[in-house]
Amino acid sequence: MSTKKLHHDRHLPEEIVVQILCRLPIKPLIRFSSVSERWHSLIIEDPQFAQSHFKLASDRKTLTQRLLISTDYQLRSLDPETPSFADNNSSLNNLTFAHFSNLLGCCNGLVCVDVDGYDYEKHDLSLWNPSTGFKRELPDSDFVCAVKNLSRFAESDIGRSGLGYVSSTDDYKIFIDAYVYTRPSQTFMEIYSSRLNCWKPIHVREHDPPCSFRSPTTTGLGALTNEALHWFYRKVGEVEPTILAFDLAKEEFREVPFPTFDGDADDVDVHDMGVQVVSRGGGECLCVSIARRRGGVNFMEFWVMREYGVRESWSMLFKFNTDHVSESVGGNLCGYEAIFVTEGGTVIFRLRFRDRLVRIECRREAEPVCSTPFNVNDGDGPVYDVIAYNETLFSVPKLGLREMNEADVS
Repeated sequence: MSTKKLHHDRHLPEEIVVQILCRLPIKPLIRFSSVSERWHSLIIEDPQFAQSHFKLASDRKTLTQRLLISTDYQLRSLDPETPSFADNNSSLNNLTFAHFSNLLGCCNGLVCVDVDGYDYEKHDLSLWNPSTGFKRELPDSDFVCAVKNLSRFAESDIGRSGLGYVSSTDDYKIFIDAYVYTRPSQTFMEIYSSRLNCWKPIHVREHDPPCSFRSPTTTGLGALTNEALHWFYRKVGEVEPTILAFDLAKEEFREVPFPTFDGDADDVDVHDMGVQVVSRGGGECLCVSIARRRGGVNFMEFWVMREYGVRESWSMLFKFNTDHVSESVGGNLCGYEAIFVTEGGTVIFRLRFRDRLVRIECRREAEPVCSTPFNVNDGDGPVYDVIAYNETLFSVPKLGLREMNEADVS
């Protein structure tokens, strides 16, 4: 074979090159984006390539999941399944972003970030992809405008929040339920649409579920599955807990039934419960973590809803005796929040008052194996949020002419 022929054979058709790139992990792809303008445009800017890469990784179950940690001074990314979990140097990546960044939700690798700076009375919301560095600043909502128009001493807070994607309209939506503590106090329940690039208020009727409570019992970050956000709460005047869901497509609330389990609801500790999402059988299932005390023993149970919305489909995934891991975390396992849950029995807890993460491996009947606690703080001040995200290439396109015309018509 001649040298000329060999040289000619090295040039693969572009469609083959694209197929090869689609099968690579995110990190090398980001590096390869500097090979040429064409590769940069394909990897960083092409929404079709991002979608193809995400779908292929999802089908092959090769999506890389990481934890995003917000502290006083920076955002940090942690590999939740690294063997050296407690080694800060080997498992952490520092990310470039503004200080005081609160995390309001995550979907398809995009994160909604609330940047406060050093001033609690300032909120600047953005959509951000930690993997690619993509960032899009969002217009001010009514809540943000109200805060910025008030005295700098007026306190404000976002109680419930979440980010999700509506496939039928190709639209990322952000939900916030926020408060401004003036006299009288002001409440704002709003939703943002990336397709229209604007916010609008959510009007709640007296008989709608949100009227029976004003703040989440546990974390305010909504668990995303079935294109809906989910929070655990207990209704006013009722003992049995339930789950509140916000349908992002319909933009309305509904209730999701809680598991039916043996024993009295009084043995449930509502302060150490939460709603999560677990990957299961190629899809995602709603999951709840239930803290219970039975026969003088403290348990943590994880239940999954196999068929969404059907109460009878709840089944226990696994459970463990929390007393077995108390010594490993330096005392009682209390004031904790499940951040990362797998079907195989891996759970990462955040100890809320100690700024530490602990990974627990639970294998059915065996005693749980607890990792050395990971010190999130490491001198960076308090930890505000910890969320799990997938590494993807997704971005959000700017408001196009078609969407602007639709907005004018409506």
